Amino acid sequence: MNRNMRLVVSVLFIVIIVLAVAITRFYSKSEKSAYNDDSQPVIEDVIDTRDGNHIFKDNKGLFGILDSSNRVIVYPEWQELNYAGGNGCIASKRFDSKRLYGCIDYEGNITVPFVYSEIVLTKVRGVQLLIAKTADTGSYSIYYDDFRPCFSETWKSCSADTNKLTLRTDMGIYTFSTENSELLFTKATITGFVGDHVPYNFEITDEHLLETLTPKLIEIIFSDTSGYLDYAYSKGRTVPDDKLNPRYKKFSAVFPDEKNIEVKITDLSELQISGFNSNDAAITVNVVLYVGTDVKYQVNGSPQTIHGNYRVTLSFSGSFETDFGISYAKFQRSKPKYPRIVSDETQENSEQAE
Repeated sequence: MNRNMRLVVSVLFIVIIVLAVAITRFYSKSEKSAYNDDSQPVIEDVIDTRDGNHIFKDNKGLFGILDSSNRVIVYPEWQELNYAGGNGCIASKRFDSKRLYGCIDYEGNITVPFVYSEIVLTKVRGVQLLIAKTADTGSYSIYYDDFRPCFSETWKSCSADTNKLTLRTDMGIYTFSTENSELLFTKATITGFVGDHVPYNFEITDEHLLETLTPKLIEIIFSDTSGYLDYAYSKGRTVPDDKLNPRYKKFSAVFPDEKNIEVKITDLSELQISGFNSNDAAITVNVVLYVGTDVKYQVNGSPQTIHGNYRVTLSFSGSFETDFGISYAKFQRSKPKYPRIVSDETQENSEQAE
């Protein structure tokens, strides 16, 4: 994903992180330190050394940091300290009887809030990442080793190996590699349901498209597509008003000129997505999709069913994730293509064209 998009979508998450850090600092400073300005900790053991700094344990079993001159730069108030990249440490501390993890720099400043049950340092193709599991929800946040958040959202699950990072939500699986010390979006696999519990599963691997989109935008596209198709195939009857996206009402139902027919989605296929940045703050994405459809009607009182794949075109636009959503939707055909029917009242309309 490009730098402009990464900057925009990370702003909200960074604000949340800053607030969490501030709250953590408040509680941390509110706890009375075991040492005052005139006392020095008793150093029992030096645990690890990096960049001239030394993690040590005091006689109370707590951890702090010494500089290269053996001066205490981080007092021993932490239950655990481990180096994280070259910019600080993963630390743990007890807050309100709960042991939580965060990160500090070499001056003891909190750089990642203490809201996590664990933080793991991992490496993907040479790029070090911090994978943090939230204590209250079990969701995951990902940071670079300089403590910058990688994404504006959290994830349901996370796995990493030497070549890729895989993140999951309820809707999708997203794969990232690394390039120039940054994460590179390489694949999205989206699953879901539309209509009468009709499943779909699509993969997006186009490099240019994944550079433009984020996982959140992809999920908005598929959520809005599913919602519109539900509306179009039911003409709004099965979608409660309080759950109906008002944008859908601007678009017509499938085969709006046909009377006395029933339509049902059977499958989705041949997904095509194209996208481009219209400017630094907005994006437009076009989607073409074929909807497998059963059309039920009657001839002389006899029920008939035909099946067809009908092309629908959708457009999405907005200022990234703030107001991004569906802006246009239309089916290519206004009538089904009926089979030739001999000796009945519909013969003159035996093969309706578009």
